[in-house]
Amino acid sequence: MAALETIGRRAPARVALIGECMIELSHVAPDRLAVGYAGDVFNTAAYLARDAPPGAVDAQFVTIVGDDPYSERMRAAWAEHGVGAAHALARPGGQAGLYLIRTDEHGERTFHYYRSQSAARGLFGPAHPDSVDDAIADHDLVYLSGITLSILTPPARDRLLGVLDETRRRGGLVAFDGNYRPSGWPSPALAAAAMSAVLARTDVALPTLADDRAVFGDASARDSVRRLRAAGVGEIVVKVGEQGCVVADAENAEAVPAVRGARVIDTTAAGDSFNGGYLAARIGGAPPRAAAEAANRLAARVIGHRGALLPPPRRSPEAAAAASER
Repeated sequence: MAALETIGRRAPARVALIGECMIELSHVAPDRLAVGYAGDVFNTAAYLARDAPPGAVDAQFVTIVGDDPYSERMRAAWAEHGVGAAHALARPGGQAGLYLIRTDEHGERTFHYYRSQSAARGLFGPAHPDSVDDAIADHDLVYLSGITLSILTPPARDRLLGVLDETRRRGGLVAFDGNYRPSGWPSPALAAAAMSAVLARTDVALPTLADDRAVFGDASARDSVRRLRAAGVGEIVVKVGEQGCVVADAENAEAVPAVRGARVIDTTAAGDSFNGGYLAARIGGAPPRAAAEAANRLAARVIGHRGALLPPPRRSPEAAAAASER
């Protein structure tokens, strides 16, 4: 099995990120909303593409959208952030999901979802072509989250597990963030079962302690590390909010503190940006601790900004066109 830091030597590293992108409405005033496009896995894809060394990563977002105007604008936004759509399907008559963000005076956010008809719920379903499975498995790294699992049917999850098995059989890696939203699951026990099946196929785990506590009962980051080691995960980064993170492998674990004095306006995508920054640094050749430090710096910037995504980096018209065609 290839190590994560060796992926970048393949120039570019091919990364498939599986999830849902939604219409994001965030308050700019009590009665005014700003429109954006985000979702946990897409956020990670955008920050991975942003922070990776030039030409080091080909980030492809795997999803299903509709053919409505918002879905079309969403795809354009992916290209602006340098994320490809070669494996993103548009379902005729489908539509994108939607969520609203509210933040309190401390920058902590709550989400309100309207996604029951989201086209992305068809991922790995009967209408999702088998050819997509083969295309995903041919990537150097496949990334997904607990939210990805929550929108899939049980048969679709089984099909996804087969894709992850095939990815690893071909020498690729699997990275997983057990991002947990209680509203997406009938119970924590069902979430734990689905996530455990993925963790048995995971090479790089990027969980948040609060999620691991809610789903698995882990009291500390060290508890999460022990459980993930037992599952066979070789590279582990447990995010612990304002304390930073704990980085571990099969033998060692060390705490990496967060950026001190970071201004908090909106914590949306703090973990997603951390994941993107960490993977970008590791693919670029950084050791785990240095990658975690870089990821902490990126997350500190993101929480000082409203909404999930920083403004897209400036790209030449040629680069944006190339991303939209990938």
